Amino acid sequence: MNLIESKVRRPELIDRSATVQFSELRCKIEVGARAVIHRCLMEGEIQIGRNTTVNGPDTGFYCLNNPIKVGNFCSIARGTTIQEYNHDFKKTTTYFIQHKIFNQPYGTDVVSKGEIQIGHDVWIATGCTILSGVQIGNGAVIAANSVVHSDVSPFAIVGGSPAKLIKYRFEPEVIAWLEHLAWWNWSIEKIRRNAALFEGELTLQKINSIQILD
Repeated sequence: MNLIESKVRRPELIDRSATVQFSELRCKIEVGARAVIHRCLMEGEIQIGRNTTVNGPDTGFYCLNNPIKVGNFCSIARGTTIQEYNHDFKKTTTYFIQHKIFNQPYGTDVVSKGEIQIGHDVWIATGCTILSGVQIGNGAVIAANSVVHSDVSPFAIVGGSPAKLIKYRFEPEVIAWLEHLAWWNWSIEKIRRNAALFEGELTLQKINSIQILD
Protein backbone atom coordinates (compact mmCIF):
# COMPACT_ATOMS: atom_id res chain seq x y z
CA MET A 1 0.00 0.00 0.00
CA ASN A 2 1.05 3.61 -0.51
CA LEU A 3 0.69 5.59 2.73
CA ILE A 4 1.81 9.22 2.43
CA GLU A 5 1.83 11.32 5.61
CA SER A 6 -1.27 9.54 6.93
CA LYS A 7 -2.44 8.04 10.22
CA VAL A 8 -4.10 4.64 9.74
CA ARG A 9 -5.23 2.70 12.81
CA ARG A 10 -5.80 -0.60 10.96
CA PRO A 11 -3.29 -0.68 8.07
CA GLU A 12 -3.93 -4.40 7.53
CA LEU A 13 -7.40 -3.44 6.18
CA ILE A 14 -5.91 -1.33 3.39
CA ASP A 15 -5.33 -3.15 0.09
CA ARG A 16 -1.70 -3.18 -1.00
CA SER A 17 -2.56 -1.43 -4.25
CA ALA A 18 -4.52 1.39 -2.56
CA THR A 19 -3.18 4.89 -1.89
CA VAL A 20 -3.89 6.91 1.27
CA GLN A 21 -2.49 10.45 1.20
CA PHE A 22 -2.50 13.12 3.94
CA SER A 23 -5.47 11.43 5.66
CA GLU A 24 -6.52 10.04 9.02
CA LEU A 25 -8.35 6.72 9.10
CA ARG A 26 -9.64 5.86 12.56
CA CYS A 27 -11.28 2.64 13.75
CA LYS A 28 -12.19 -0.05 11.18
CA ILE A 29 -11.65 1.41 7.70
CA GLU A 30 -11.42 -1.04 4.78
CA VAL A 31 -10.02 0.30 1.50
CA GLY A 32 -10.24 -1.77 -1.68
CA ALA A 33 -7.79 -2.38 -4.50
CA ARG A 34 -6.50 0.71 -6.37
CA ALA A 35 -8.69 3.04 -4.32
CA VAL A 36 -7.36 6.52 -3.52
CA ILE A 37 -8.06 8.42 -0.28
CA HIS A 38 -6.72 12.00 -0.36
CA ARG A 39 -6.91 14.53 2.50
CA CYS A 40 -9.81 12.87 4.29
CA LEU A 41 -10.89 12.01 7.83
CA MET A 42 -12.76 8.73 8.30
CA GLU A 43 -14.05 7.46 11.63
CA GLY A 44 -16.03 4.31 12.42
CA GLU A 45 -16.76 1.16 10.43
CA ILE A 46 -16.34 2.14 6.79
CA GLN A 47 -15.85 0.18 3.56
CA ILE A 48 -14.40 1.81 0.44
CA GLY A 49 -14.68 -0.24 -2.76
CA ARG A 50 -12.21 -1.01 -5.52
CA ASN A 51 -11.00 1.85 -7.74
CA THR A 52 -12.97 4.44 -5.77
CA THR A 53 -11.47 7.90 -5.29
CA VAL A 54 -12.33 10.04 -2.27
CA ASN A 55 -10.87 13.55 -2.39
CA GLY A 56 -10.42 16.25 0.23
CA PRO A 57 -9.74 18.62 1.72
CA ASP A 58 -12.63 18.97 4.16
CA THR A 59 -14.01 15.52 3.37
CA GLY A 60 -15.14 13.45 6.35
CA PHE A 61 -16.99 10.16 6.87
CA TYR A 62 -18.38 9.57 10.38
CA CYS A 63 -20.30 6.63 11.81
CA LEU A 64 -20.96 5.19 15.28
CA ASN A 65 -23.86 2.74 15.29
CA ASN A 66 -24.01 1.56 11.68
CA PRO A 67 -21.44 1.27 8.89
CA ILE A 68 -20.86 3.40 5.82
CA LYS A 69 -20.37 1.35 2.64
CA VAL A 70 -19.10 2.82 -0.63
CA GLY A 71 -19.02 0.70 -3.81
CA ASN A 72 -16.53 0.30 -6.64
CA PHE A 73 -15.51 2.98 -9.16
CA CYS A 74 -17.06 5.86 -7.20
CA SER A 75 -15.85 9.46 -7.38
CA ILE A 76 -16.34 11.56 -4.25
CA ALA A 77 -15.25 15.19 -4.41
CA ARG A 78 -13.76 17.55 -1.84
CA GLY A 79 -15.82 19.00 0.97
CA THR A 80 -18.15 16.01 1.21
CA THR A 81 -19.55 14.89 4.57
CA ILE A 82 -21.13 11.48 5.12
CA GLN A 83 -22.76 11.37 8.57
CA GLU A 84 -24.40 8.19 9.88
CA TYR A 85 -25.63 9.66 13.18
CA ASN A 86 -27.24 12.88 14.38
CA HIS A 87 -28.12 14.84 17.51
CA ASP A 88 -31.45 13.81 19.05
CA PHE A 89 -33.74 16.85 18.88
CA LYS A 90 -36.59 15.00 20.63
CA LYS A 91 -34.76 15.01 23.95
CA THR A 92 -34.64 17.94 26.38
CA THR A 93 -31.36 19.11 24.85
CA THR A 94 -29.50 18.43 21.63
CA TYR A 95 -26.24 18.88 23.58
CA PHE A 96 -24.34 15.64 24.26
CA ILE A 97 -25.27 15.93 27.91
CA GLN A 98 -25.23 12.22 28.71
CA HIS A 99 -21.63 11.98 27.59
CA LYS A 100 -20.26 15.33 28.74
CA ILE A 101 -22.13 15.82 32.01
CA PHE A 102 -23.21 12.32 33.11
CA ASN A 103 -20.06 10.56 31.91
CA GLN A 104 -21.90 8.08 29.70
CA PRO A 105 -20.06 6.56 26.69
CA TYR A 106 -19.66 8.75 23.64
CA GLY A 107 -22.58 8.08 21.31
CA THR A 108 -25.18 7.66 24.05
CA ASP A 109 -26.87 10.89 22.95
CA VAL A 110 -27.02 10.22 19.21
CA VAL A 111 -29.69 8.78 16.94
CA SER A 112 -29.28 6.92 13.64
CA LYS A 113 -31.58 5.89 10.81
CA GLY A 114 -29.27 3.04 9.83
CA GLU A 115 -26.26 2.37 7.67
CA ILE A 116 -25.40 4.49 4.65
CA GLN A 117 -24.93 2.55 1.41
CA ILE A 118 -23.48 4.12 -1.71
CA GLY A 119 -23.59 1.90 -4.78
CA HIS A 120 -21.08 1.44 -7.59
CA ASP A 121 -20.12 4.11 -10.15
CA VAL A 122 -21.59 6.92 -8.03
CA TRP A 123 -20.35 10.48 -8.49
CA ILE A 124 -20.76 12.80 -5.51
CA ALA A 125 -19.76 16.33 -6.49
CA THR A 126 -18.15 19.02 -4.33
CA GLY A 127 -19.59 20.06 -0.99
CA CYS A 128 -22.32 17.45 -0.53
CA THR A 129 -23.76 16.07 2.71
CA ILE A 130 -25.11 12.50 2.88
CA LEU A 131 -27.20 11.83 5.99
CA SER A 132 -28.09 8.85 8.13
CA GLY A 133 -29.81 5.82 6.60
CA VAL A 134 -29.50 6.95 2.98
CA GLN A 135 -29.18 4.38 0.17
CA ILE A 136 -27.73 5.70 -3.11
CA GLY A 137 -28.17 3.44 -6.12
CA ASN A 138 -25.59 2.41 -8.69
CA GLY A 139 -24.64 5.03 -11.25
CA ALA A 140 -26.26 7.94 -9.42
CA VAL A 141 -24.95 11.52 -9.58
CA ILE A 142 -25.24 13.94 -6.64
CA ALA A 143 -24.91 17.56 -7.78
CA ALA A 144 -22.57 19.96 -5.96
CA ASN A 145 -23.65 21.37 -2.58
CA SER A 146 -26.56 18.96 -2.20
CA VAL A 147 -27.96 17.59 1.06
CA VAL A 148 -29.20 14.01 0.65
CA HIS A 149 -31.55 12.77 3.38
CA SER A 150 -33.57 10.20 1.42
CA ASP A 151 -32.79 7.34 -0.96
CA VAL A 152 -31.57 7.97 -4.50
CA SER A 153 -32.57 5.64 -7.36
CA PRO A 154 -29.97 3.99 -9.60
CA PHE A 155 -28.61 6.31 -12.31
CA ALA A 156 -30.63 9.27 -11.03
CA ILE A 157 -29.16 12.78 -11.03
CA VAL A 158 -30.26 14.68 -7.92
CA GLY A 159 -29.45 18.11 -6.52
CA GLY A 160 -30.43 20.75 -4.01
CA SER A 161 -31.09 21.01 -0.28
CA PRO A 162 -32.87 18.73 0.23
CA ALA A 163 -31.79 16.87 -2.90
CA LYS A 164 -34.52 16.24 -5.49
CA LEU A 165 -34.61 14.33 -8.75
CA ILE A 166 -33.38 16.34 -11.75
CA LYS A 167 -33.36 13.57 -14.35
CA TYR A 168 -31.94 10.13 -15.11
CA ARG A 169 -28.64 9.56 -16.86
CA PHE A 170 -30.09 7.09 -19.38
CA GLU A 171 -33.30 5.64 -20.74
CA PRO A 172 -34.89 2.89 -18.60
CA GLU A 173 -33.77 0.18 -21.02
CA VAL A 174 -30.15 1.33 -20.79
CA ILE A 175 -30.31 1.48 -16.99
CA ALA A 176 -31.71 -2.04 -16.79
CA TRP A 177 -28.97 -3.31 -19.13
CA LEU A 178 -26.22 -1.67 -17.07
CA GLU A 179 -27.61 -3.01 -13.81
CA HIS A 180 -27.66 -6.51 -15.32
CA LEU A 181 -24.19 -6.11 -16.82
CA ALA A 182 -22.67 -4.89 -13.51
CA TRP A 183 -19.40 -3.95 -15.20
CA TRP A 184 -18.13 -2.46 -11.93
CA ASN A 185 -17.59 -6.02 -10.68
CA TRP A 186 -15.42 -6.98 -13.65
CA SER A 187 -11.71 -7.47 -13.41
CA ILE A 188 -9.51 -4.70 -14.82
CA GLU A 189 -8.47 -7.10 -17.58
CA LYS A 190 -12.10 -7.64 -18.66
CA ILE A 191 -12.76 -3.89 -18.59
CA ARG A 192 -9.79 -3.35 -20.90
CA ARG A 193 -10.99 -6.06 -23.27
CA ASN A 194 -14.29 -4.16 -23.54
CA ALA A 195 -12.86 -0.69 -24.07
CA ALA A 196 -15.54 0.16 -26.66
CA LEU A 197 -18.22 0.08 -23.94
CA PHE A 198 -16.56 3.00 -22.16
CA GLU A 199 -15.92 5.24 -25.18
CA GLY A 200 -18.35 8.05 -26.02
CA GLU A 201 -22.04 8.41 -25.22
CA LEU A 202 -23.93 5.29 -24.20
CA THR A 203 -27.16 4.71 -26.16
CA LEU A 204 -29.42 1.77 -27.02
CA GLN A 205 -27.98 1.79 -30.53
CA LYS A 206 -24.46 1.53 -29.16
CA ILE A 207 -25.45 -1.29 -26.80
CA ASN A 208 -26.86 -3.26 -29.73
CA SER A 209 -23.57 -2.92 -31.59
CA ILE A 210 -21.30 -3.96 -28.72
CA GLN A 211 -20.12 -7.52 -28.25
CA ILE A 212 -19.13 -8.15 -24.64
CA LEU A 213 -15.87 -10.06 -24.46
CA ASP A 214 -15.20 -12.40 -21.55
